[in-house]
Amino acid sequence: MNAFVMTLTPTTLQFDWGTDGLVLWIEDLSSDSSLVCQMDEALSRIAFAIELQTGWDHRTDGDTYHPLYGYRLLMRDATGLWHAVRVDEAGRFAELVPLQELDYEIAYEKVIWLD
Repeated sequence: MNAFVMTLTPTTLQFDWGTDGLVLWIEDLSSDSSLVCQMDEALSRIAFAIELQTGWDHRTDGDTYHPLYGYRLLMRDATGLWHAVRVDEAGRFAELVPLQELDYEIAYEKVIWLD
């Protein structure tokens, strides 16, 4: 299992993210859980980082899926609770599904089976 962690802490967005290749997790580092309001921007930055790693540009290669395609997305808010993140076909934020979990392993199992 290859996992990596990347920290992005610009002035307005504060979050960490990482993936094990199946689940992509995002951790809101703000004190006021403001990441949800800026989720499209966060997802865009994560997708760009994935494209940099793979060398594929989904915008110019018509046979390439969006960089977030296939990942299950988890987000931990500032209170420590995990949520599933749903995105549309274009990789834009659609909704949060509260998992009501503080434990990563349980949230991981729940997001795997979420349709």
